[in-house]
Amino acid sequence: MLFELPSFEHVDARNVEEAASLLRKYRRRARVIAGATDLLSLMKDRIEGPECKIPEILINLKRIPEMTRITYDEGAGLKIGAGVTLNRLAASDVIEKEFKILSQSALQVGTTLLRNMGTLGGNLCQRPRCLYFRHHDFLCFKKGGSNCYAMTGEHRFYHSILKHGKCVMAHPSDLAPALMALKAEVTIMGPDGSREVPLQEFFMGPNHYTETILKADECLTEINVPSQNAGTVQVFLKERIRQAADFALSSVATVARISDGVCEDIRIVLGGVAPSPYVAFMAEGVIKGKKLDEGLISQAAEASVGEAKPLRMNGYKVDLTKTLVKRALASILTN
Repeated sequence: MLFELPSFEHVDARNVEEAASLLRKYRRRARVIAGATDLLSLMKDRIEGPECKIPEILINLKRIPEMTRITYDEGAGLKIGAGVTLNRLAASDVIEKEFKILSQSALQVGTTLLRNMGTLGGNLCQRPRCLYFRHHDFLCFKKGGSNCYAMTGEHRFYHSILKHGKCVMAHPSDLAPALMALKAEVTIMGPDGSREVPLQEFFMGPNHYTETILKADECLTEINVPSQNAGTVQVFLKERIRQAADFALSSVATVARISDGVCEDIRIVLGGVAPSPYVAFMAEGVIKGKKLDEGLISQAAEASVGEAKPLRMNGYKVDLTKTLVKRALASILTN
């Protein structure tokens, strides 16, 4: 059965302070929108529950100039408004030159049409792709129910092999692993002003109803990425069911600083395999401070999924993820 969008009030916020004021006024009755590629589909499909309310007021952020800006200063780093579209992100010359991993990951999101509408902030804050969450007949844990139907049901594609708990969804964002590999921070606007949070701390674990730390009266306004050192190599790889448009079965974002063949520093972040982007600390420890070779790469690949506890039908993701890590590290070796 196809639903129409429910009735809602649409409000254009003129600045981030006004957006925060409106969120404070309406709280759980309101949500912010920019591209709205995810939110409107959830509303149309009547995805709701005690902890997942259909909004009555949509606060539009697209008219706020600073929300759609990309600025770069070698000292201050890169600042990206949360309302910047994914195609603009991918087309930016400075991002292609200095932060190549962001353009690589942005270009692998959805289709051209979706990237023209979808925003960076929306990609980071999107809801689970789990079919039980996305179906109006299932009151799953993420909606405020008591069960995670995917644990014993269908979990082949968009579910975790690492760090799962009351919910076994895998976080769907492609940009989040890339930004975490770059050690990005996010700026959040709330009733007490703005605050900056490392992106790694922005995401909640599997035992929470929401995927991010955003409260009902807060919104994501900006993403800040530090400048990268000379000799930094950046790689993003993603495997999906269809190459045209699908979400990640598994992905890996790697940022490494190499000097004379020695890996002085490295960040390896996995996507599509855990409830939030997974920093593969054990794999990083295998490589850091050592000269890269094929044997070391194989050890790191094994370590990247050392904590894996796959579900009944998604064990293939273990080998898939190891292969992606090997490919990413081999690419660094040959750079």
